[in-house]
Amino acid sequence: MKYHESIAVVVGANREHEALRRCLRSIHTLLAQPEDLIFIDNCSIEDIGNWAITHFPGTTVVRLDTNGFYCGGYNVGIKIAIDRGYDFVLIMNSDTEVINPGFLAELLQSAKRYPRAAFIGPLVYFRSRGIVQKTCLQFPRVLRIFTTWLPWRLMPSHFRHQPKEEGEVEFLNGVCMLCRVSALREFGLMDETFGGYVEDADWSWRAQQKGWISVFSPVPSVIHHEETIGYEPYSLKTFLLKRNTVFWYLKVGWRFSAYAYAYASLSLAQARMMAERSEIGRKRHQYFTHKLSKAYSGLLRGDPLGEWFGPPIGGWDNNVIKSTWI
Repeated sequence: MKYHESIAVVVGANREHEALRRCLRSIHTLLAQPEDLIFIDNCSIEDIGNWAITHFPGTTVVRLDTNGFYCGGYNVGIKIAIDRGYDFVLIMNSDTEVINPGFLAELLQSAKRYPRAAFIGPLVYFRSRGIVQKTCLQFPRVLRIFTTWLPWRLMPSHFRHQPKEEGEVEFLNGVCMLCRVSALREFGLMDETFGGYVEDADWSWRAQQKGWISVFSPVPSVIHHEETIGYEPYSLKTFLLKRNTVFWYLKVGWRFSAYAYAYASLSLAQARMMAERSEIGRKRHQYFTHKLSKAYSGLLRGDPLGEWFGPPIGGWDNNVIKSTWI
């Protein structure tokens, strides 16, 4: 499929899994030429870079010596695309699968209609066709979080609605998103301090400060085959989400929000630990709460060093808490 604009697709992973096979296979339905796919082997144990070269000839493959987590790995791929002179970069999670090859052309049309759109995101299905993932998001605000926390748990479907029409949104989930290179040249790439989670809010916030916007296009695109494990209340991913929310508040100057969120989330973690009945469960919650407390203490002191401030997450014991990173 040929496009007037040049487009690179960037995917990163640090382990081999079935969803990755589906992802790379489906992406080739989008490409003008194989090298337009830039695959980042994010320091995998299995050496999936060579695996990708063997199974998907012509793909641009880069193997990293250290795990840069989501932000670091994808930034490497995006930099390559920018240096090569591409007009757009499509970033996709490695656990997505293209089900509508025409969606990219639709996103390019949206980009023409919205010349100040730095990010354009399509409709994404969650784990199966027909179940829509909420990818149009709002910036984390403490009052909104506090007032929706309980209703969201009681009526989650009420909070998953997506817009029906194309238009501007606050920011987009980065699971599948078209990025305009001319915009990235102005406000930069992802902040690698985040590692992963909340980095999309930060990226879009910085874009807005430069006059750029995010646009949602309701065209079906991919299925997000997200794993069901690794999102427990004591997991590494949950830790990053909570840590990074406080870091983002501090970064944009909302110090009161940082303190309020830190206090509330740490109190919730402690309550869960006390309510846990099993010994292994209490140990996991205790470990998580200890790490979160250290992270918040470091961030709120303004200390730029230590395990709380950025990947790799030093000292995270995966024997205590099983957690995966795609």
